[in-house]
Amino acid sequence: MESFISKALIKKDLTDISRSKTLLSTMIIIPILFSVLFPAAVVGGALFFDMEKLAGEDGRKMVSSFIESSMGDTVSAYSIEQQMTYIFINFMLPTLFLLVPIITAMTVAANSFVGEKERRTLESLLFSPVSIRKLFLSKIAASFIPPFLVSIVSFLACGIVINGFGYPLFQELIFPSANWIVLITCLSPMVILLVVLINILISSRVKTYQEAQNIGGVIVLPVVGLLIGQISGLFLLGVGLILAISGIVLLINLVLLSWISKYNDRFILFEKQIH
Repeated sequence: MESFISKALIKKDLTDISRSKTLLSTMIIIPILFSVLFPAAVVGGALFFDMEKLAGEDGRKMVSSFIESSMGDTVSAYSIEQQMTYIFINFMLPTLFLLVPIITAMTVAANSFVGEKERRTLESLLFSPVSIRKLFLSKIAASFIPPFLVSIVSFLACGIVINGFGYPLFQELIFPSANWIVLITCLSPMVILLVVLINILISSRVKTYQEAQNIGGVIVLPVVGLLIGQISGLFLLGVGLILAISGIVLLINLVLLSWISKYNDRFILFEKQIH
């Protein structure tokens, strides 16, 4: 019985998401910005502008430092335009790309409980025969699916743009690299789940969608930190680091899932959301 109710809840939530103009616009605009327009501007710019001149002496030194410390002879043989483009595609852009699943997951999950309240359907949901544990797991599943699909589609779109603009510059297909494969198969799903878990917990505690979004937005800060760390030359987001971060996020997710499975006080949830 509970299994049937859970499937029905997931289907209902996915339907509600598809009918929300705010959620749909976020899931369309953010991927276009970070997986189409941004890479097209940078990779396309390398074809039409003198990147070596634009980078200046400091930019050339930073690129040379990255190449010497972290990359092989093949990349060292590239022109400065190719090197700058390669670094951007394989190290800077993956960090920016993480904003696609993070922002879409944050937007969807923040709506999970407060959206029910705003649609005046939460009371009937809380009085239904489904357990609070099943209710949370259903909300997690429904909030995970859309950003995961958006992430996959964005990855494919990003590949088309990068290879389309990058082939004339490199005379070969340069996407996906090992960094991208590990990112999309390991880190991105773990980050989506983390954002969903955190924002569902927040959504179950606050009373408005705006409040849930404002609090959940803090999750973007680690991505900003990763980007700053790479730009400053502290590190590069290579395969090893991506796997290490994925492992850490996995452990955090397991702790949060364990906590949520014990979060079964229907009356506390009712008090936080209804009153």
